[in-house]
Amino acid sequence: MNFTIVLTTVRSARHVSTTYTGEKEDPLGLIIQECKMRHHIFDKIYRFDESQVLKLFEKMDKMMEENGRRHLTCKEIGVIPGGSLLPESKQKAKRGRESDSHKDKEWKKKRTGEIKDIAAIQQAQEVMAQVQHRFEKKIQTHANTNTEFMNFIRHIMADLLKKTIQKTTIGVFGKTGDGKSSLINAILDEEELLPTGTLDACTSVIIQVEAGAESDQYTATIEFISEQAWENELKSLLGFLAEPWQRDESICKMAEDKIEALYGKNATAKSFDELMKDDRSTVIAALLSLTTKTISNVQASDLSEEIRPYTQHHESDLGRLYWPVVKTVRIKVPDHKELLQNIVLVDLPGNGDCNQTRDEMWKSMLRECTDVWVVSDINRAASDKAAWEILKSSITDMVQGGACTGISFICTKTDHMDPQSYMRSLRLNNEDLQITADNESEKKLKCIQHRNNMAKNRVKNRVKQAFEKQGQLQKYYMPSISVFTVSSLEFCSKEPYLTQEDTEIQLLRDVLRRFNHSHTNRVATQYFTRATGILSLIQTSKDNNEEMNKDKAKLHSELKKKLDDELKCLWVKHLEPCYNELEKYLSDGVNKSETKCAEITKKNVDVPAGKDGRGHHQTLSALCRNEGYLRSRYGETRDMNKSLAEIMYESINGKFNAFFPNEGETSLSVREKVEQFSVCSIRFTEGYSNPAAMTHILRFLKAEEAKLKDLIYIDIAQQKKKIYASIIDTIKEEMLPGYNKAVKCFGPGSMTEKQRVLIQHTESLKHTMFNKAKNRTLDLFKDLTELIKTKLRKYILEAMAHALTESNFPFSLDVSADIRELEMLSALTDE
Repeated sequence: MNFTIVLTTVRSARHVSTTYTGEKEDPLGLIIQECKMRHHIFDKIYRFDESQVLKLFEKMDKMMEENGRRHLTCKEIGVIPGGSLLPESKQKAKRGRESDSHKDKEWKKKRTGEIKDIAAIQQAQEVMAQVQHRFEKKIQTHANTNTEFMNFIRHIMADLLKKTIQKTTIGVFGKTGDGKSSLINAILDEEELLPTGTLDACTSVIIQVEAGAESDQYTATIEFISEQAWENELKSLLGFLAEPWQRDESICKMAEDKIEALYGKNATAKSFDELMKDDRSTVIAALLSLTTKTISNVQASDLSEEIRPYTQHHESDLGRLYWPVVKTVRIKVPDHKELLQNIVLVDLPGNGDCNQTRDEMWKSMLRECTDVWVVSDINRAASDKAAWEILKSSITDMVQGGACTGISFICTKTDHMDPQSYMRSLRLNNEDLQITADNESEKKLKCIQHRNNMAKNRVKNRVKQAFEKQGQLQKYYMPSISVFTVSSLEFCSKEPYLTQEDTEIQLLRDVLRRFNHSHTNRVATQYFTRATGILSLIQTSKDNNEEMNKDKAKLHSELKKKLDDELKCLWVKHLEPCYNELEKYLSDGVNKSETKCAEITKKNVDVPAGKDGRGHHQTLSALCRNEGYLRSRYGETRDMNKSLAEIMYESINGKFNAFFPNEGETSLSVREKVEQFSVCSIRFTEGYSNPAAMTHILRFLKAEEAKLKDLIYIDIAQQKKKIYASIIDTIKEEMLPGYNKAVKCFGPGSMTEKQRVLIQHTESLKHTMFNKAKNRTLDLFKDLTELIKTKLRKYILEAMAHALTESNFPFSLDVSADIRELEMLSALTDE
């Protein structure tokens, strides 16, 4: 049905309208709905009409684009040309595809709402295209048109398809070897898309996966750090290796891996100047000068092989690997629009990096995540220190400073086991597992099922208990916890032990589909509001007369006064109190931070409690080189700037959540206050000579107001991140001279000197640094409120000026039937 257009003649199509609502007694209508509302009517069957054929071709082209330029073949549907079935052995049987998956077929039945949304928008686009054609013909036949006004209408109609809803970003955390890449491959049914396997070193490359526009091409865009950034980092890495005292083996191993990956084995024995003269330096410099590199291939496996040097480490390829200079890899895959049309999957490495650029990108990407999946081996999911460390160190960036609304734990490798050992460890026998014969396949299946059944309860409880013990997480954010126990290998296996439902890959696909459907539904709502609004304005063209012009002038005056009153109310009753509350809590945080500053600094620079101090010198050096932040190759985090900012954040977190909730609304929500703002009430039509025409104008202005609010919501979401990050950003800037000074301390006794420099630096700044952070945060909040007020005033006044100017239309264009059709299509999506 995805590849089908229903073709009817005028006689058989009389009962089929473009506003089909799914009545059961209309079987042809049901078929059209199954075909995503694709149908074409030949309404002039007694003579040849080329235009009808051309329109059919246009619809066919559009369908082909939506299907990634793919078409059905006899082989794909399992038939021989002529109708007979292919032999079963030759039928395509790829696991996980929609055509073969019982779970996906079940979901397809549930997708009626999404199909309706997409089909309704397509139908509405056809209606709007016809109106635009008639509109342009009217303009051509009338010389005295108001060009500015006509261009205003053209711009709105052209702007209809521009989405103001951003894609949903899902961050996937996990250590190397925990199965993140295999998980993503299984979800997309692309077994060889992301490189998998055991690595010799932890890499820190961020990988994004999304649906691509290209029909048959898998594309990877690789973004590099700058040449200067790499040279600075190389000096730092060589500096770590040159310090013979108090070595941190983790940092030294990371430095060796990076240098040898690019320059070959034993490259760490060379100096910076020698490496710069090395033949490899020319190749590296040429690569970094590109800024980005794009690789395309028609096969996922071939693309995977080509990007491997940019994403993975392997001892056999030393000197031919480039991952140390890569910031991110963006992969676009053909098809998969059902899962990824409006979603970006981001593989966020759990290990750290001493490169500041990559760490900043890591944090920035984290703030964009609407949902976070924490991937961990099932054997240690609840006790995985790295997973909890990532959450603890990142929760404020995810929530207050980001867009996160949900956290899921994904326990992988549920099928990895030895049946004999498993049964022996739990003292199980064949009867316990209901094994009927001494068959290894059956035994493994029963063991997997037994373990998964235990895990689905035990692991979920353990994870939830572990989450509840994390006081910091509980204090800032308490989402509903979802836990999945999955087996990617079993899902993709040609001879599986588990059913697809048991692997729980389908459940994760359902999560993606829900996000997609939600996105599509919001797009549909926006489209119909805006399309109906502009049609309402065009409909007033038939009412141009002197009385109408007087009504327009009167309404213009009333709405301008209403706008002034609403803006004053928005500031005085809502935004200004928020500003004052924020200032109060920030001031409290400043006073407490000044008192605790020395204690916090000493805790960050001293050897951690319980550690013997070996390697702390290099850890402190790395911290200073990376401007106060360090995430180890095992995911452990040290952030001196965040520690200094912690008290200020604790002071405002409660209020900040109320001002900027990621989901739901509060009485203090800035977004909610903008939502309540409204100028264009229908009650303004009372007392006018032509209430119907006034209603059309107000409907248009209401649609423009809604569009403006959608744009402001984006501003609020983005500015929120800047406001929250401003505290730590200011502290980082103020601390930078101290970090730079500490880095220069070298030789025996330099660790003590580094500690003294940092303590002295924070002590000298404590009376100014925190106040600067407070003022910067308040300034950014004030900037947001001014932006909201300015945009509301400017764009509403502009819309009013166009809609309420005298005699804009020198012609009459009746679009009442088109408005009714859009209303019926909109009702279809509401159902």
